[in-house]
Amino acid sequence: MPPRLNKRQQRELEELSALGPSDVVSSDEEPVGKAKSRSAMSFSAHLLDVDEHEVEEDDEPSTSALEKSRKKKKGKKKGDASSTPPVLPSKNEKKAAKRAKAKEKKAGDDELEQALAELSLKYPSNAPTSTSTTTTRPPPPNALSALLAVSLAHLDPAAEMRKFFGSKVVRSSASTTGSSSNSHGAQKRAAATQKSHLTRPQPGWWSASQREGLSIRALDHAEVRDKEKRHGWDAEGREERWWTVEYSQRYKSMTKVFIQAVMSGHPDALWEVQRKLPWHADNLLQLAEVYRHREEYAQAVDFVDRALFTYERAFIGAFTFTAGTSRMDFDRVENRPFFLAVHRQIADLQRRGCMRTAFEFARLLYSLDPWADPHGALFHLDLLGLKGGTGEWLVSLWEYFDSVRAGKGRMDPSVLPGVGYARALAMRMGEGEGVRCFFPRFPRGG
Repeated sequence: MPPRLNKRQQRELEELSALGPSDVVSSDEEPVGKAKSRSAMSFSAHLLDVDEHEVEEDDEPSTSALEKSRKKKKGKKKGDASSTPPVLPSKNEKKAAKRAKAKEKKAGDDELEQALAELSLKYPSNAPTSTSTTTTRPPPPNALSALLAVSLAHLDPAAEMRKFFGSKVVRSSASTTGSSSNSHGAQKRAAATQKSHLTRPQPGWWSASQREGLSIRALDHAEVRDKEKRHGWDAEGREERWWTVEYSQRYKSMTKVFIQAVMSGHPDALWEVQRKLPWHADNLLQLAEVYRHREEYAQAVDFVDRALFTYERAFIGAFTFTAGTSRMDFDRVENRPFFLAVHRQIADLQRRGCMRTAFEFARLLYSLDPWADPHGALFHLDLLGLKGGTGEWLVSLWEYFDSVRAGKGRMDPSVLPGVGYARALAMRMGEGEGVRCFFPRFPRGG
């Protein structure tokens, strides 16, 4: 097949064909015409060779480009064939697979429930009480004692006042309110007094011996059982120990004199008792109430501190506030002055704005008898727990009694609306929720 001619070659061939007939004129001039036609033919052949060479050179890059493009297309096709993802299942196939898995899981759960039911019929004592998947774990046995353990570091109201106003302000206030006529001997007596956790012995206090007519002993098992029967409590093994304070013979005789002084209605008779026995707790509390009616609150607080100090000196041995397991029998009149002294201390601390210290004393009052709460410490704790920054304690207390049965006849804080509402507020302040968990249990009336 002859090569394809471009436009220039076609134009030259047309020019040569136009010149061809004019060259044949006569027989005489035939050699000259033949020579001219031969030269023209040779010239046109030369041009054709040159043009064919140029056409081949021009066609080589185009053919190489075509070959490259073809190779790329083949590579793309091969890559597409190799990298094509597997065919994804359709939505209906996915749904069918999910349904099959759900049926298998349900069948497995049914078999498990059937096996549990057979075991419960075979062993009824080990049958679970509820079929819910989320079972609440019982609290540890020492959870209540940990909640009732008193922190000795928070029993000092002066320390809380120093946090608010600074040590310099508290020191200057104490120096201006205190008497400046304290002798060197009084300061020595104050230094020689025994260390106290509930109060701070002052230099102006009277000298005190170890117990001042008070002693403490633990109740035996028969006395504890008698108390439980008297209150209608169920006898359950709890990690607690009951104690009682006992009077000496001299203290009992002065208690009779104190009752006569109260019946007389004259405050001077109380001072006569004070002169004979300075550390009589009942007389100290009555004098504190006299000063309170006179609106001399500093003196009233001082006498309440002396009553607390009187009883604290008798608390020796295994009786401790920090364990949360020591109880005092309120039915015995010897223990009641200590309950009253702690209660009045709580009221005075709230008046002074020491909410954290007041909460600690309220917890001490509640730990002395949590099953009867004779002085209503819980009515202080629901308020002081929020104001003192111990809302987590309220939540823990409510959760403990909500999960553990308090026992027949025993006080259950989880049924008190005040404690439940304080818990809800504590959860709201801490986690941003909790109020809605209160109202379903204590709906509003009307």
